[in-house]
Amino acid sequence: MEAISGTRRAMKEMSDGTIRVQVDIDPACRGEFLKLFPSIDMPVALAPLVADFERPKTENPVLQQDQQLKGGELAKLAGIFCQQPEFWEFAGVPDGECARDWILDICCISSRRELDHNPVAARIFHDLVRKPYMESRK
Repeated sequence: MEAISGTRRAMKEMSDGTIRVQVDIDPACRGEFLKLFPSIDMPVALAPLVADFERPKTENPVLQQDQQLKGGELAKLAGIFCQQPEFWEFAGVPDGECARDWILDICCISSRRELDHNPVAARIFHDLVRKPYMESRK
């Protein structure tokens, strides 16, 4: 059995009592999601991942095992944001270096590459950085 983590964003009860749920999936999991769910109307199962997301960054076994982690899609996205003056304005910082530090501080990490290996940091990045920034550009 395989699973993909996401974040519940909205819920609506339909007239027949059916509950419709909106879930945001991390961009890094896009390919895996599309492989598991190639079409609409596929059955799914839901379960909370609270224990996984509440773990402090210092206890992340992936980080303890390998301090030479490679950055992935989230690290690249954070790097792209840090090069954009519009993002500097959004973050309230004067330059890209300060934007990088701002992301690290908010996500409680020491390197952008941790975004791809620390589920807590990834969730914080999506909830407090990526989503609000993208909404501010509409």
